[in-house]
Amino acid sequence: MQISIQELIARITREVIEELGRQNVTVTVDGYPTQTSLKGLDPRTRSEELDMSKYKTPILTENHIQRLHELTGEIVVPKGTIITPKARELLSERQLKITIN
Repeated sequence: MQISIQELIARITREVIEELGRQNVTVTVDGYPTQTSLKGLDPRTRSEELDMSKYKTPILTENHIQRLHELTGEIVVPKGTIITPKARELLSERQLKITIN
């Protein structure tokens, strides 16, 4: 098994935030409190819309996924976006939700 340092940091951060939530500690991200006080809630509350307006046919790649903020839990892509196999694999590993806009 191989894991990147970024993924390791993201996993550790999620576990720490979850534990603090169980202890009723409010953690803020970019000045906004995360929803850690609810038991079992995934602390990744951030949603990112990917701008693919420059693409004739939008393609979601592994690089797009790797550049996402570690607290991103959902990405929004335009209708008709092609998802590469490696991007699909990373989406699954990171348990990211995709919304088609």
